[in-house]
Amino acid sequence: EPGRCHPAAPAPGPAGPPAAGAQGVASVLAHLTRRVDLVQMAVRAGAADSLPPDLDTGEQLLVVNDFPHGFDDRAVTQLRYLADEGPAVGVHLLMVADREDANAYGPVLDPLWRSLLRITPVADNHLADPWVGHAWTYEPPVVPPGSRVLEQVLAAVTTARRAAGR
Repeated sequence: EPGRCHPAAPAPGPAGPPAAGAQGVASVLAHLTRRVDLVQMAVRAGAADSLPPDLDTGEQLLVVNDFPHGFDDRAVTQLRYLADEGPAVGVHLLMVADREDANAYGPVLDPLWRSLLRITPVADNHLADPWVGHAWTYEPPVVPPGSRVLEQVLAAVTTARRAAGR
């Protein structure tokens, strides 16, 4: 859904419904930014046991769909911060985005684009790997025969779209 962030739970599956619109995006980003800040401070101070009891220290994945829709300047800054600082303390980012859609932000997002592993949805196209500086040829995965994973994903997307009134 456009302008949605979806934090995944430490256990398999999402932690809750997708956060829709600018307000939902801001709430998720504020929560994850607080988590990254607190865990970084605790690790630096050697006091991981002093973290608040409500703070989940498990690995988390933030899925951002249709970026930059639903993101204002502050949210973009927080997203860049999470992309830079989050992985070291267990907050990872997956974005579904078209760089052309984010042209309005100009060069502000260039460091973010350069830091991400970019995967194309087009077979036989190339993906850019910023870590080794190599272009790889992309071959999309094929659903194994008899698997219901595609049906499950499509059902989840349909449910989310209906809940959002789409």
